[in-house]
Amino acid sequence: MQVVQKPDTDVCATVAYAMRHSGATLQQIGDALNLTKERIRQILIEHFGSSRHPLLSTEQLRSRLNLSRPRIMELYRAKVITPEKRWVTGDICHLLWSPEAVKKVNNYLDTGRFCKRCGCPLPRGRRVFCSNECYQEDHKYRYKSDIAKKKHLESVRRYRQRQKVAVHAAAVK
Repeated sequence: MQVVQKPDTDVCATVAYAMRHSGATLQQIGDALNLTKERIRQILIEHFGSSRHPLLSTEQLRSRLNLSRPRIMELYRAKVITPEKRWVTGDICHLLWSPEAVKKVNNYLDTGRFCKRCGCPLPRGRRVFCSNECYQEDHKYRYKSDIAKKKHLESVRRYRQRQKVAVHAAAVK
C-alpha cells in the first residue's frame, strides 16, 4: 500500500498567498498545488483571514484602465505609478498595485502630457516629443508638398517590396 503524503498547509498557504497577490485565480492556484479551489479558499481564510485582497495585479490594472501591458510598464518606468508590492520569482517580476494607482493614471492621462507622434508619456524636460526619433519622424515631410510626400511613400513601398522578394528568393535557394 502506498502512502499519499498531504502537502504542508503552511507551505501551501504562503505559495497560495503569493500566487493570489500576483493575480492568480483560486482555480489556477488549485491546479498548481493539486488542490481544489474551495480548499485553497479555505486555506487562505484560515491563514490570512480572507481569500480576497485589495491589491490589483498588472493584468487587472490593465483591464480596468483599458491600456496595454507595455503602456502600464511605461507609466511605471516614468514613475507615474509605483507598485504597492514587488517580488521576483526566477525571471518573472510580479507587481501589485493599489486601487489608487487607477486614479493616478487617470489623472495623468487627463493632463495630456504625451508625445505628439507616438503617444508615449513625455519624459522630464520634453514638451512635445518623447525622443529625437519622434521629432525627426514628425518633421520628415514638413516642407514637402502632398504630391512629394505621396511620391516618397510610394518609392519606400516599392523598395520594401523588392527587399521582401529578394529575401524570399534567398531563402528558397
